[in-house]
Amino acid sequence: MKKSLSYIAAIAALSVLPFKASAQQLQSAYFMDAYVYGHQLNPAHDFNSKAYVSIPVLGNLNMGVNGNLGVDNLLYPRNGQLVTYLHPSISVEEALGNFHSNNKIQMDFTTSIFSFGIHKWKGFNTLEVNLRMNGGFNAPYDMFELTKDLQNRNYNLSAFGANAQAYAEVALGHSREVYKGIRAGAKLKFLLGAGRVDAQFSELRLDLQDDSRWVAVANATVNAHVKGLKWGEMKVEEYENGGTYETIDFDNVDIDGAKGIAGVGMALDLGAEADFGKLDLVPNLKAGIAIRDLGFLKWKEGISARNAGQPFVFEGFQDIKIQDGPGTDIEDQTDDLVDRLTDLYRLEDAGVAGGRNTGLGTTLALSAEYALPMYDKLTFGFTSTSRIQKNYGWNEERLYVTVKPLRKIEASVNAGIGTFGPSWGWAVNLGYFFLGMDHMLGKLTKQGVPVRSNADFRVGFVIPFGGAPKKR
Repeated sequence: MKKSLSYIAAIAALSVLPFKASAQQLQSAYFMDAYVYGHQLNPAHDFNSKAYVSIPVLGNLNMGVNGNLGVDNLLYPRNGQLVTYLHPSISVEEALGNFHSNNKIQMDFTTSIFSFGIHKWKGFNTLEVNLRMNGGFNAPYDMFELTKDLQNRNYNLSAFGANAQAYAEVALGHSREVYKGIRAGAKLKFLLGAGRVDAQFSELRLDLQDDSRWVAVANATVNAHVKGLKWGEMKVEEYENGGTYETIDFDNVDIDGAKGIAGVGMALDLGAEADFGKLDLVPNLKAGIAIRDLGFLKWKEGISARNAGQPFVFEGFQDIKIQDGPGTDIEDQTDDLVDRLTDLYRLEDAGVAGGRNTGLGTTLALSAEYALPMYDKLTFGFTSTSRIQKNYGWNEERLYVTVKPLRKIEASVNAGIGTFGPSWGWAVNLGYFFLGMDHMLGKLTKQGVPVRSNADFRVGFVIPFGGAPKKR
């Protein structure tokens, strides 16, 4: 806990506190009628069996990471070893050419504790209990330029920060055909917050004083809403012109054992689907629209850390250890860099963080599907998904080919392009079991770490029962 919190707080200028992003479901299964969690993609979705019940925890397990910042942006092979982008064998042009103006990584984990769906009351009804953990960070290009090629100029960094949160979700959903060929659905979610950490580094100015010293002015705020979380014993540091001050030592951050709910909230999913064949407009064509996670979490009081924004002298990155060898491996290099970066902000205990409301990150999804007239079990589809969430927003478009030879056996492949680059995915549904990936792992390092930060894995075991629902 202490070590991870240390990294969370101090990649403070390089990566900072992961993470912020609402969890996605299996997009690759969007047009599969037997995929029981289609209602999580669009609450208007129907299900082609009378009912289903999930197997606890394993009923719907989702893990994923997306971003435009990967291992290959930060680590480079040299003489059979990996070195960081700070290594002198890596030129400034080579290192900085791999970073973007806005560098993002987003992660999510979702598991279903319980999920049940049944056709009743003239529609399809669902009850779910889910655990969701998600997050992301955003770092501007200048932050990497600062560490690799600090020059005699002013730096002013903004739009730099990160957020992480975890909560439980109890959701009630209902969908039905409201007119021949048109379905509508809604899902009401009750949220119980386990914890939230938000870091905003809104300003960093460096003015050169001499060849290796800069006058730095920084503004940063970290708010944590986690029951029982304490900053712990402060670390005493010396001012450059004499005297001492106290700063947060993230090795001492811990939870004192208190348990409880850190926040509560509500959210709403809305969706609609149209079958243009049933509407006597375009045979074999369907379309849909959905708005997901339209809501908020209200967090109780927490703890806060701030930088007062007072000028101080910063010694720079010139003497950081970047050679390979005993005591200078990648972990040591990272620790040294992390320590240097936290010096830029000098976070001090700011007392109580007041309660606040936060959004979940609303998602807008559009879809269209066309079935071949000569073989309607083969369909072609398109989705456009957009996350509306300040610095952590993104969008993605996908093209699908889905085959549905039997009611409970389906498969789909797709290719996508968006904020995080190109990707391809797949999904299969075999009765009680589904499996899929929206972003394939791609190349791995020798340590098994994905080279690019776009990878996910989704699997579930459910029990569909009751045969096909009656046509209305």
